[in-house]
Amino acid sequence: MWVKIELSTMCFYHGDILAKIKRCRNVIESYGFTFGIQLHNSITKDVYDTIKDLDVAFTVHAPVFSNHFINLAHNNFDSILAGFQNTACVMQSLQAKTALFHGFFMTQNPIKNDPNNYGKVLRDAINSKYRLNDTRVMNPRFLETEEFRNYQNTVKMNMERLRERYPSYTLCIENDFPGIGNGNQTPAHLIYLNCPVWLDTGHLWASSLLNKFDFYRGLEEICTQCQVIGVHINTNQTSLNWNFKSPYGDTHSHFSREYDMDMDKVIRILKKNHITHFTIEILGGDLKDIAFFIQTYQSIT
Repeated sequence: MWVKIELSTMCFYHGDILAKIKRCRNVIESYGFTFGIQLHNSITKDVYDTIKDLDVAFTVHAPVFSNHFINLAHNNFDSILAGFQNTACVMQSLQAKTALFHGFFMTQNPIKNDPNNYGKVLRDAINSKYRLNDTRVMNPRFLETEEFRNYQNTVKMNMERLRERYPSYTLCIENDFPGIGNGNQTPAHLIYLNCPVWLDTGHLWASSLLNKFDFYRGLEEICTQCQVIGVHINTNQTSLNWNFKSPYGDTHSHFSREYDMDMDKVIRILKKNHITHFTIEILGGDLKDIAFFIQTYQSIT
């Protein structure tokens, strides 16, 4: 059984990118894993031009080089297609077959594709009524409303339509950090959409703290009841007693055993459920993160 370890382009924000890729690839392949790169939606044109001609398999965290996020909750399907168009062109150029994206925002307003100011662009586009007091997260009570269910049905329908429009691609929905207006937060939400999933462990950790479900059971539930194509993996440093203000809640940090999120248990659950595609989505992810993951993965029998 092949297992792929990708590096997100979040790992490439400084230094000699090509030299780093070569070092990381050599280590990953020396242990018998397949190497890949995932374009993050924050990728710059300079980074893209640096890596686009590499002989490597790419996946794409959409949207790339687009002004706005893709919002499947929008009533205008043409605007959804337009939001995916640049990503489709990049996929064609790279011969990439898999894309994933956050696609459930409870608004009809356009949301600027600005990952470095994600909280601000959500506040600008999404009604503040969804906000939990003065925090940066969503009030969970809105996930029980008729308004939410209507949005959810629209998302499900539009995801089906988008996948039908691009049948040669595997298009995945990613579970959301529980920010204001983000509608795809829990295992039940992913199961309901009945489509390919790209599971983000750090987002699920934050969501479990807000929505009060057991993180490890939720992880297991998604692995067993959803079509998990791949996983974003990193350590979320947010503590079990998070006040929903500080820290940020979605830290994308280096792998560590010093925080409440039990990385050994996370990797054990993923391996037990035969997940074979992992993206190290860590700010400045490096050889130490690769070594941590491989050593932990291989220690599990």
